[in-house]
Order: sequence, then C-alpha cells, then structure tokens
Amino acid sequence: MKKVKVGIIGSGFIADHHCYGYLTLPNIEIIGICARHKEDPMKLIKKYGLESEWYKNYQDLLKQNCDIVSICLPNYLHKEVTIETLNSGAHACVEKPLAINSEEGIEMLEAEKSSNRHIFYCENNMFAPSFVKAKKIISEGALGTICMARGREQHSGPHSAWFYKKEKAGGGALLDLGIHDIACLLWFLEDEVKEVFCRTRTLKALRPEFGECTVEDNAMGIIIFENGAQVSIEDSWTAPGGYDIRYEIFGDIGHIKVSPTFSNLITVFSQKGYGYAVEKAETTKGWTFPIPEESHTFGYPQELNHFVDCVINNKKTSVNGEYGVKILRITDAMYKSSKSGKLESVN
Repeated sequence: MKKVKVGIIGSGFIADHHCYGYLTLPNIEIIGICARHKEDPMKLIKKYGLESEWYKNYQDLLKQNCDIVSICLPNYLHKEVTIETLNSGAHACVEKPLAINSEEGIEMLEAEKSSNRHIFYCENNMFAPSFVKAKKIISEGALGTICMARGREQHSGPHSAWFYKKEKAGGGALLDLGIHDIACLLWFLEDEVKEVFCRTRTLKALRPEFGECTVEDNAMGIIIFENGAQVSIEDSWTAPGGYDIRYEIFGDIGHIKVSPTFSNLITVFSQKGYGYAVEKAETTKGWTFPIPEESHTFGYPQELNHFVDCVINNKKTSVNGEYGVKILRITDAMYKSSKSGKLESVN
C-alpha cells in the first residue's frame, strides 16, 4: 500500500497526540514537523523514533507534497494555514476550534471548495470509546425522547500562554472546552440549535506564569434545540485536580451518564505519588484516577484513522469543516448572549 505522507504543523501537547495517533497506522510516513523553534519538534522526533525533518517555516513543509497536514496551532493561525495547506494540494486536519469565529470558518470552507481537498475537523471526543458507546445506546432508542442534557469540562487552565490572550485565542474556556460539549451534545441529540443563553466570567485575571488573562476562564450556557430539548454546559479553567469531562443525557424512558475521567476504572492511593495520572493533574499524591492509554481513551488515534481512511478510500465524513462552522455559529451566539444578557438566536 502506498505510504500516506503526513506533515504536522505545531509541536505542543496536541501535536504529540497526533504523532502517536498517526503511528498506530501501518501506512503513514510523518515526513516533517514544523515549529518556530527546533527543540520541541526534535523531542517528538526522538520520542517516536521518526525519520522526519524539522521545518521552521510551514511553507517549506507544504512544498514536500504532503497528503495530509495536521494543523496543531494557536486558534488565530487556523484560517491562514488551513487555506495555504489546501492550496498546496494537501488535506487539512484542523484541531478544534476550526477558527476564531464562524466568519473565518466560512472563508476556510470557500477555500476548500476551490481546492478539491478536504477539511477534517478534529473533534476527538466524537471518537472516544466511551462516547461512541453512549451514542450507540442513544441511537438504539434506549433513552426515548431526549428532553434535557448537560455537559461539563474543567481543569486548572491551559499550559500555553497564547490561550489566555484574546487576540490569539479568540475566546477562553467556552471556545477551548465548551466547544467539545457543544459538538458532542449536538451529535448525541441529532437536532438543530434554536437559541442560546450564556454567562462568562474571568476569575483569575492574572496568571503568574502567563501574565494577564484577557479571555473568560469560566462559562455557563443553556442551549435550546428545535425539538424543545434544553441542554446546559459548564466549562472552567479554574478547577484544580486535573482534566474532567462528563455528560448526562435524560430521556422520557432512560438516562445515561458518561465520563472517561474521574471514573473507577483504575483508582490509586499513594502518599509518595507517581509519574502521570491525567492531563492537568497537579499531583498524584492521595487518591487519583489515572487514565489508561490516554490518547486512545480520548479518541485521537481513532479520529486520525478515520480521516486517513477517508483520504485513501475517497470517503466522506460528517466531522468536516461544515460541522466545525456549525459549532462556531453556536459559540458566536453564546458570546453575543454573554454581552447582551439575553437569549440569542443561532444563525
């Protein structure tokens, strides 16, 4: 089978998951990793034993005739780099959020149409085994008519400075974590959103490591669907104890709870502590809930396997640029609501 040539733009936490995910596939060749500084790409190359090159300039990587390029960059760069990737002849795997807002996302879709290439929207939670199982149970009618749901995602805050800056991130906890909730709850309910209400707040305006936080670090929202179902979301960058994500969906004949974190699959008590439990966990002393095979648990290899299969076999995916824009239209309306203090329609 012909090798699929992959480039990765970015070298941080998410790029690491992409490296690992691609290398679970037999027909992938990661030909290059791009980042401004050499140190982090070389760490990934060494960690995974790659025969890859470091590229300081992403345009130089795009000249290498990649089949797929993973865009693992700060939000404000997604539009520009995705458009250039598509125009280079490569398919683009774009990490969430697709862009800073739906207006930028629409520009990306226009570029996709003229390029004869595809945008794949990286919403890993839609490939996480626990959520895939929940989706199957819901689709089989186990809950009956869904009337209410809630989603929650929280941790103590990102580990990169750009997340805290409005001009680079576009938004805070809502655009970083809430976007997961919205994408998965839309997927679970299979209905369109009618209107939203949202409140945002910045509790820690100064982060010692990163300076001023110019985006919200907490958000709460209500999403009202066309069928009348009401969904609440809660998202926080000020919750200690490590990454926690969970959903509850209520129907007239059933109720499902699903969370791959803080579960009892593995429970550990240690006075000394140990190496790693879960993303953003400050300590491993005391009672902890380590995540087995974290990348698989959160769906990264499964997601990339699906996208590569779509490229090789010319298949379509519903987890595409259009889905990414749909989610951005909802977050746009939620940010509008947080300013107006009113219910806002989703355009």
